[in-house]
Amino acid sequence: MSSTIGNKVARDDYPTPVVTVEALLSKLTLRPNDKFLEPCRGTRNIFDRINLPKEQKFWAEINEGVDYLTTDFPQQDVIITNPPFSLTIEFIKKSLSELAPDGTLVYLQRVNFLGSKCRVDFWAEMGFPNKTPVIIPRPRFVNGGSDSCEYMWMIWDKGNRFADIPNGISHIISK
Repeated sequence: MSSTIGNKVARDDYPTPVVTVEALLSKLTLRPNDKFLEPCRGTRNIFDRINLPKEQKFWAEINEGVDYLTTDFPQQDVIITNPPFSLTIEFIKKSLSELAPDGTLVYLQRVNFLGSKCRVDFWAEMGFPNKTPVIIPRPRFVNGGSDSCEYMWMIWDKGNRFADIPNGISHIISK
């Protein structure tokens, strides 16, 4: 996920920092019967912190032979992930199609992802996330250093599972 020149990692493999995950999950209210999916499980920094029974948790991880974009999943109540930057549009479209009507979708992304001219049609079709907390301080993805841009959680919160995060742009503090 890093935008730092010279720190590009193969296959967009940027594990989500634990403090970034914990800041987000401290605001999440899961329901007892929620089904959860993590499309890019990676190092399990998100997946392992979701407090639901294992039969209610689903995952994909291309490094473990489960490609999210080619695998069918049942309808989900909560989907949270840090997708490969180069495939974010494809991932969001698929996740929104698998989300329950009162579901909650959360993607970690660079703030500048919102402003690219090439994504104007995508945003017109899919709609902007209703909540976009910017992560403070910047997450540290590569070699423990800070990145060169701001990051946010893009949240489509139809289920109001993030009631403490206001609609629109806000901040979320990682410790």
